[in-house]
Amino acid sequence: MTFHLTPRFRWVLGLTAALVVAGTGVGMLLASGNDGESARPAAVSPSNIAGRRTACLTGDATEAARRTDTNAIWSGLQDASQQGQLNVQQLFVPAATADQALPYLSGLSAQHCDLVVSIGTTFGQALETAAKANPHTRFVAVTTDGQPTPGGVATVTGSDNEKAAEIRRRALDLPTSRN
Repeated sequence: MTFHLTPRFRWVLGLTAALVVAGTGVGMLLASGNDGESARPAAVSPSNIAGRRTACLTGDATEAARRTDTNAIWSGLQDASQQGQLNVQQLFVPAATADQALPYLSGLSAQHCDLVVSIGTTFGQALETAAKANPHTRFVAVTTDGQPTPGGVATVTGSDNEKAAEIRRRALDLPTSRN
């Protein structure tokens, strides 16, 4: 004996099955009390468990690659980290405008960089705004001849070795305890 289902009956049967499956899923979701909140990952909060001060070197990746002082300054910061209780990091990112650079500067401050050393005009243009918004962070602009100096922040100029030595000194001069 073979059952022959009309197209209309097949459609009603399929719709009923779909509603039963959907209703079961909604019922299980409501019964579990899971509204999706517990499934979200915990917010990441940067921490420095060693309690060491941090000096960060940043700038536009293209500008930093063209400059001759970038490697000398990074070497100076690395030397400072070996001389004192200091963490160092570098973040070179593509940023063609000050508006693009500002979030990176603010992010370094939020990550508790105590000293942010900026290379290049793009990041230099954003330093004044970043310094005003993050008064607990020391900002230093490394500039070259003819480059405008940002207001409200320290500026380092000179030969590559002089810049590296001054940045090293500033990193070592960071207070050992956080206020």
